[in-house]
Amino acid sequence: MVNLYRRRGFQPRSKTQDTSPAQTRLEASSTLWKSGLTLIEVLLAMVILGIGAGTLMLATARCLAVIAKARHYSTAQRLILQVGAENPLTRSELDAGADSGSFDNGYKWEREITEPEDEEREGLYTVRTRVSWSARGRESFEEIVTWHYIPPEEER
Repeated sequence: MVNLYRRRGFQPRSKTQDTSPAQTRLEASSTLWKSGLTLIEVLLAMVILGIGAGTLMLATARCLAVIAKARHYSTAQRLILQVGAENPLTRSELDAGADSGSFDNGYKWEREITEPEDEEREGLYTVRTRVSWSARGRESFEEIVTWHYIPPEEER
């Protein structure tokens, strides 16, 4: 039987040793203290883990918001090109005025053609094409401003 105890690392108390109950309790508590975690350590680990998980969740939410915003702007730029392809500006249509329309996916477009006031040259037009949308109750837009010069008929 002694061999079994020694194999497991347990040393039985000899009957010749005189140990007091207080000393035995002290030895037992010190071995338990060394082998386990205290409640404070567990709570501290839980707080650190909670802060880390919260930070990761916040960063993930911000990344998703940036991705959604970038998707809206990318779609708007594609739709601006689509407006230019579907409604081309010709010499006869290039007069000061405005035009607008909408797409099936909730985006709206506007095109405004103006003649610059401070320009002395005739035939120069500013074309502002804007695509707008509403996301979470907020209106946003993407616009492109171009200048077109069409010389008058007499100059050619």
